[in-house]
Amino acid sequence: MCIAAFAWYPDSETPLLLAANRDEFYARPTEPMHWWPDSCVLAGRDLKASGAWLGVTRHGRFALLTNIRNPGLRREGAPSRGNITKHFLESSAPVATFVTELASIAPRYEGFNLLCGQVNGDSRELWFLNSAERVAQRLDQGKYGLSNASLDTDWPKVTRVKQGLRHALAERDLVAQDARMLRLLRNTTPTSEQHLPNTGVPLEWERTLGSIFINRDGYGTRASTILRIGGGSANVTEINYAQGASISQRNDFSFEILPATQ
Repeated sequence: MCIAAFAWYPDSETPLLLAANRDEFYARPTEPMHWWPDSCVLAGRDLKASGAWLGVTRHGRFALLTNIRNPGLRREGAPSRGNITKHFLESSAPVATFVTELASIAPRYEGFNLLCGQVNGDSRELWFLNSAERVAQRLDQGKYGLSNASLDTDWPKVTRVKQGLRHALAERDLVAQDARMLRLLRNTTPTSEQHLPNTGVPLEWERTLGSIFINRDGYGTRASTILRIGGGSANVTEINYAQGASISQRNDFSFEILPATQ
C-alpha cells in the first residue's frame, strides 16, 4: 500500500529528502532499483506490468506513486498506474504540463497519488496529484506525509512517519539521518483499532495496514528507499525485503545531476 514522508525546501542545499516504503504482494514479480538499460532512469520495475512506483533520473526528474485505498475507485481493465511513473521519468515535458494533462485523464486509472518534480540547477518544483481530487497542486516548502488517502491525511501511521522524519532531520550528520530514517521505515507499531481509518477494506486488512512497516503472510513491505537530492547530486539507498521481513538486498547509488533535457 506504501507510505512516504518527505521534506521539500527548494531554496536549501538539500531541496528534497524522502523516506518511503513500497508494500506489495510477494508473489508479484519485481526488479529492485537499477539503472534501466540505455536510459537515464534509476528505478525498480514491476515485472507484471513494466511500470515503476518510485524513480529518479540523471537529469533530476523524480516521481513516486501510491494507490488510493478505496474499493470504489477500482476500474475493470484500467491501465497500470505504474506506467504513470514510467512515463513521467522518460518524458521531457514540463512538470506542470505533465501533471495537468494527467489530471484530465485520471479517471481512466484506478485511484492513485502522484508526487513528481524536477530538481536541476535553477529548476526546482514539486507537484502532487490525487486522482480523485483531480487538482494539480504545486507544493510549497515544508514536511509532508503520504500514504493511501491524500497528502497529509491524518492517519496515525502518517503522523508517525512525519514525526520520525522531523526527528531524523534534527541529526546534523547525514549518515546518522539516513540510519534514523531507515529505522523509521522498519517501525512496526500498530494502530489501535479505534483509530484505524475506514477505507472500505475488511477490518483484518485495516489492522495489517496500520503500521509503517508491514509483515504479513504473502504481503508486506518489499522495499525501503531513502532519496536525497542536493548540491548537484543525488544519493539513493534502497533495501529490499524477503517474505518474513528479512533483508534480501541493499543497493546504494550516488550520481551527479546533469542539465535538464528539453
